[in-house]
Amino acid sequence: MRIGIGIVLLSDLIIRATALTAHYTQDGILPVSLLQEFDYKPLRWSFHYLNDSFAYQAVLFFLNGIVALLLIVGYRTRLFTFLSWIFLISLQNRNPFIQQSGDDLLRLILLWALFMPWGNFYSWDSKKTTSSVKNYFSLASLGYLLLIVSVYIFSAIQKTSPEWRTEGTALYYTLSLDQLKIGLGDWLYQHPSLMKALTFLVFYYFEILVPLLLLIPFKNQMFRAVCVFSLILLHIGISLNVYVGLFFMIGITSSLGLLPSSVMNWFDKKILKLKIRFSDSFYESNLNFVLKTSVNCFLVFLISFCLTYNLGYIPSFKYVLADKMVYVTNSLKLEQYWGMFSPNVYKTDGWYIYRGIKQNDSIWDIYNDKPGLDKTKPVDIDKMYPTDRWRKFAENFQKNDYNFMRPYYCKYLIREWNKKHPENKIAGLNIIFLLEESLPDYKTAPLKEQNTCLCYENEPK
Repeated sequence: MRIGIGIVLLSDLIIRATALTAHYTQDGILPVSLLQEFDYKPLRWSFHYLNDSFAYQAVLFFLNGIVALLLIVGYRTRLFTFLSWIFLISLQNRNPFIQQSGDDLLRLILLWALFMPWGNFYSWDSKKTTSSVKNYFSLASLGYLLLIVSVYIFSAIQKTSPEWRTEGTALYYTLSLDQLKIGLGDWLYQHPSLMKALTFLVFYYFEILVPLLLLIPFKNQMFRAVCVFSLILLHIGISLNVYVGLFFMIGITSSLGLLPSSVMNWFDKKILKLKIRFSDSFYESNLNFVLKTSVNCFLVFLISFCLTYNLGYIPSFKYVLADKMVYVTNSLKLEQYWGMFSPNVYKTDGWYIYRGIKQNDSIWDIYNDKPGLDKTKPVDIDKMYPTDRWRKFAENFQKNDYNFMRPYYCKYLIREWNKKHPENKIAGLNIIFLLEESLPDYKTAPLKEQNTCLCYENEPK
């Protein structure tokens, strides 16, 4: 799990770096001053706030990459787990409008891993330890187990619509979203009976039965092996059908710590050809009594906090966290939301068109790079977004709650276009969203045209 999570962190950093100027600097879509003015949260922190320049952000990205590499190789693992967690909080806080649920899971995995010995094997640190124990149980491992269970159980609890529970149309509506549908999804979309069966399979087996099986205290070696391989299969299926960025990799790697030691011993002997005898006993922490008690008290608090936080999304649950707990939530970045595609799947989709306005008032379509304006629906809407980070931003950009970002995005696009096309500059830009609503039986409602932004290069923001 450590190696997998480290690879995910490094991959995420590389993907984010492709939009470093756009997403993390003063010349992009969200300067720090704008974030703090319109989306202030008490005790939310980030050392990415300290300087908005490209050079400063690039240095932080470079250091972050070094930390991720050292986590992968398992050098001073606990220290670099801590630094990975700190860097990830800072990075996610710098631009919260490009995040998805997988980011919450990735961040919380690192928090629980701080208290578990995931550097004892396949690592540089393993050269300095004589531990042969692969079984591990503690409050930290319980918290980690409950985190994985929570992702799927609370996702299922919040899926209250008939699309999931009785009609079985959730996958149909998901694949009707052209910005999400990819690869195998194009083929699957043509088979309504199969989509219905898979909807019920995802809801009743993967999101309800699998996490419950993980909690069974007896024969858990067998149950955990079945559950982990089921979750891996689920996320591979997601990656083949839906454009979700690194979500599937986060889902797969975060479950690997639940693999039973019997599976890993077989892997070591048959695949890695390691001639090591592994103990069937349990790993024991060597902390002194006072420190161990303090850590355990914190872990009890953390488990209780996270469970209460998730239960708070259920309307019938009467007990919610006190308002003052927001300081704990923000300082440790414990917010989490597992209600993916709930209570029902979005039924509205669409695509943007970019109406460039030249000095002589003529129109230039800057996406298709041609005169006039082409409102034809693109064949592959998902290809309009170079990464899932951009797709998530486009999803939020459409919402009126985030209209404070619109002029900055417009001006960023104008600057980028004029930099790359000095012979064909535009003076202004009108971003239009063509909204398409999915209806049953492969039908759609008439398109609705929404003006999301109109600005000029030289006007104040």
